[in-house]
This record gives sequence, C-alpha cells and structure tokens, in this order.
Amino acid sequence: MAGPILKYLSDALLKFEYVYLTPLLSRPPVPQWMPVLAQSSQQSLEKNTPFDINSIFDGFLWGVPTCRRSVEKRMMRKFGAPNWHNKLILPRKDIKTCGACGDHHEVGRLCPNCYSKVKAETAVIQEKMVKELGLDPVDKEVAIVYQGEKNQFDDEFFKGKNIVEMEKPRPKWFSKNLLQKSGPNSNLSNTETTVIKPHDLG
Repeated sequence: MAGPILKYLSDALLKFEYVYLTPLLSRPPVPQWMPVLAQSSQQSLEKNTPFDINSIFDGFLWGVPTCRRSVEKRMMRKFGAPNWHNKLILPRKDIKTCGACGDHHEVGRLCPNCYSKVKAETAVIQEKMVKELGLDPVDKEVAIVYQGEKNQFDDEFFKGKNIVEMEKPRPKWFSKNLLQKSGPNSNLSNTETTVIKPHDLG
C-alpha cells in the first residue's frame, strides 16, 4: 500500500519541480532521493513475497546434458568408425585408367572423356537429321551414312529408309555396328539371337 503512494508523491514532486522551478533556475534540479526511496519500498515489498524455486528455472537451464559424454563417444562423433561411417579422408581404390584415351574414371562407369566425344557426335547427327527431315514425325527408319560409305551398301539396304548423309568421314571410334540392330532375327528360329560386336575400332 505504501509503495504506490510513495510513487505517486514522487511523480507529483517531479512534475511540480519541472513546471514551476524550471523558469526560475537555469538548470532544473534532479532529485536523487525519490527514486531511491521508491526502489527501497519496492524491494521491501518483494522481500515480503514468498520465495519460489521455479522462478529461477525460466526454461534456459533445461537444455544442458544430464550426463558426461565419454571419450569413445566423442571420438566416434568426430572421426566416425571404419565399419560404420568413416569421416576420415581415405584414398580412392575404385579408379581405373581408360584403355582408349588414358583418362581416369570410376570403376563401373563410362569414361567421361570418351563419352563427351560420343555426345558431341550425337548432337551433330541430330542437327543433320533435323536439317534434312525436319521436325515432322519420322515414319521410316533413318540410316546414317558417312562420307564415302554409300557405295558399300546395296539398294536393298536403303529400301524404305530415310538416308542422312554426313559430310565428313566416320570417326575411328564410331563403329558401324553401333547403328545395327541386335536381338532375335526374323529369318532364324525364335530361340537363336544374333550377337553384333564392334569392329574397326581405333
């Protein structure tokens, strides 16, 4: 009860000093005893309240670990384990050398250097097909013939096919059998299959 009354009196005195004493004095006095009195009364009021342990734990102390992490656990989290998840930098043992170009690549994957040449040649063939056949649906089989290869085939080979002639010689790595069909042959029985292997490789 005494705390609000003292606060009201201190506010009234401050207002009186600033309103009536400021024109008379060059610098208004700053009362120091009123806030001290109000603070002491507030502390006396807080001392009368009962102490509660839950007011200390305001949610910021509950995130700490309750037990010490062992050295083995710390090392496991930092470096991993060989039979689990090894975080150390180990040498690669699945790298092999390409037999065609000599570049290195992973085992079980295509050589990126050789495959880049295949992609470039495929893009050139596609541009040539679009230039000659257009973007209309293709209803016939397309035969790719490089420079100087048209005389090697008979007329039966080109019957019912769209011929796309490349104005350059065939690359050494691009085998002729890569454009041939493999699988069951209609002239043979259903159990026999034809196996086509690349030839004339550089």
